[in-house]
Amino acid sequence: MKKLIIPVHDNSEFCSDNADYAIIDLDAKLIERIKALAVAVRDLKVYKVSEFNYVCDFMTADWDTDSVDGKVALKEFDGRMECHTLNVTDSDFFWSGYYKHTDVRWETDTVLLTVLDEPDVYDERETYAESGDNEYNLHGSGEGVAP
Repeated sequence: MKKLIIPVHDNSEFCSDNADYAIIDLDAKLIERIKALAVAVRDLKVYKVSEFNYVCDFMTADWDTDSVDGKVALKEFDGRMECHTLNVTDSDFFWSGYYKHTDVRWETDTVLLTVLDEPDVYDERETYAESGDNEYNLHGSGEGVAP
């Protein structure tokens, strides 16, 4: 089983209740499906192939909790998503869809196909800035200082 933790982005400046990350557990069958779709993209000479796929679990960054292995902690996303599609190109893949009952489209970062052959968890979470390490605390005061 391969696990991906990848950022989610959307096309709205006004949507405040959005997911930050998608967690995807890829079993051997889905890994082979993604690889087969990439071959189909090359054979058909098309940009991408998309299919409905609902394997994503969505999370938000939990900045109030201690980091996990130096990465931001996550908590469950309370919103709902719809129309999840797996999108595969000849060299990478990503998921996309919409926030439920909106026209706000979300999309994950792309993942290179080569990641599917790597043994470890593919974790693209932000690095957690420990207390005292952020730009507002570099100079010992609680006030931000421009670099």
